[in-house]
Amino acid sequence: MMGRKPRLVGGISIRRFAIVLFIGPSLIDAVDSFTPQIYRRIQRPRSPNEKRCYSAIASGNKYGGIGSLHVEQYNKIALRHPRIAERISFVRPVEEWLNHYLSLSDSDQKKLYSRWPNGVDRVNRIGRERLHEWIAFFLSDTVGLDHSQLRKMLVSRPQLLTYKLSNMQCTASYFREELGLSSKEFGSLLNAYPSVLMYSINDRLRPTVNFLQNECGGGKDNWASWKRVIYSYPNVFSHSLEKTLLPKVNFLCSKETGKSLSLKRSELSQVVAKFPPTLWLSEVNLQSKFDFLSESLGLNRSELRTMIVSYPQMLGLSLENNIMPKMDFFLHASVRGDNRFKEINNSINCGLSKNQLKDFVLYQPALLAYSLESRLKPRISRMQAKNILFSYCPKNIMSYTDEKFDNWMSTQVATWSISE
Repeated sequence: MMGRKPRLVGGISIRRFAIVLFIGPSLIDAVDSFTPQIYRRIQRPRSPNEKRCYSAIASGNKYGGIGSLHVEQYNKIALRHPRIAERISFVRPVEEWLNHYLSLSDSDQKKLYSRWPNGVDRVNRIGRERLHEWIAFFLSDTVGLDHSQLRKMLVSRPQLLTYKLSNMQCTASYFREELGLSSKEFGSLLNAYPSVLMYSINDRLRPTVNFLQNECGGGKDNWASWKRVIYSYPNVFSHSLEKTLLPKVNFLCSKETGKSLSLKRSELSQVVAKFPPTLWLSEVNLQSKFDFLSESLGLNRSELRTMIVSYPQMLGLSLENNIMPKMDFFLHASVRGDNRFKEINNSINCGLSKNQLKDFVLYQPALLAYSLESRLKPRISRMQAKNILFSYCPKNIMSYTDEKFDNWMSTQVATWSISE
């Protein structure tokens, strides 16, 4: 008896389709727990038909199909072969699989695709195999990201999915092997600034590292301690060497009278190591802070340089919203005019004179970095309530922990003497 022409699914017979589904580990289960190893195993099928079957169910598209099976085909299979249909239901279009695999929330998906026009189409064009290779690379020991970090990086910079994997592998090798970053340090770098993977090693990454080593004192001999600049502030690579970084070094080290700090190279090294963003803050921004601190505290250039080298993080504070209000608090008997701080008299609310405040700040520049509302005002208010003058307090009083400050306050109230 002549056999009937076999019913076809994706161009192959139902019988062949069913055999492939049930041989070895279920093909359908494998699709959603896909790895490059599984892909290579399935890509060695027993016959060309099996390979076509794999392609039919695993390719995925955006047209409402199951893999490349359209809804009508799936409905026929569900009617005639429910067990097969049950297994097929695990297969998702590529973008749905990616969202599920990385546990992307609705909010994450919205951010990802808003930052990546036509992202859904591009993900489908990339396909599962390339996505798995990409994901496997970032989850490997070479990079060391976990799923949460990978998700954060992908949402932040989805364009990385289209970047050539071999280029990113070369970049990873440069950071890990040539610069000696650990897996944890490299992972921290990628979470902070994933776009670094898209920069040319020879045109951007290596010249910037050479600049840090040769111009800023982070030489090869002490590079182990300078690696922190790379992985804590990787956006240093986003700034032009010729337009931003080198001119900033010239500005900070300028010997021109009345301008800048005239830093020595050893002092520049300390400033950059403690606060790398100094290299990309604008000259106008920096000069306005230099001028304000010099004028309001009566600092000469040497004193200003000493303070900045000791605590360059001060340069990252907003002049209008941070430094000026604190000066107003310490020197409350004052007014502002023309956006400048002008002293009226030497009496201040904290019991300090201008020179005393200068001594406090030179001793501990971080005094100007503490929160005005959370630390400075509450502590000084408590001292004033007990008639304790701030001028007689230890100069590092604001650096005390809450527990140490409470103990100190108790001691002063009990003995009526100011001591450390």
